[in-house]
Amino acid sequence: MASIITRLLLFISSYFPLSLIFFILFVAKHCWVSLSILLVGVIGLFGMVIYLQTANGIAPIQVKVVGVQRCDGEAISYIVSYVIPFLAIPFNGWQQGIALSIFFLVTGILYINSNMIHINPMLNLIGYHVYEITLEDSGVYSLIARRRIKRGEVLRIITLAEHIFLEKTL
Repeated sequence: MASIITRLLLFISSYFPLSLIFFILFVAKHCWVSLSILLVGVIGLFGMVIYLQTANGIAPIQVKVVGVQRCDGEAISYIVSYVIPFLAIPFNGWQQGIALSIFFLVTGILYINSNMIHINPMLNLIGYHVYEITLEDSGVYSLIARRRIKRGEVLRIITLAEHIFLEKTL
């Protein structure tokens, strides 16, 4: 299961596109702040990739899927919720920096405590898809997989967090 540090890195990685946008918009006027924001985003991105590679080394369990629904649209909603409001904010002083910091802190706490690690646009960008699956003799779970999942398949999965699985690749 993902530790708090891992969930924090996954949260930060979900904001990598925004850190890149901030870097491009503000590098001329606020070089060090822009570089710092970009560095944090890059650390989160590398943390996510390392976590996914490490998680793939965990011994899987086999389960049978009896129901499946694709949920990649959640990542689009996530992007809209953070990009649009901040593109309109002029970064002219410390007040905007504090406001952004408070927003990221609150969002990060909610993301980490709610086990929302599967709602991450970077996962989609590197080829993963999010599914809601129903397992035979079990409940409904979120699944992160690289391929299209079909009802009736037997999957090899590992647990990332409570009710969140990753399909083990060969």
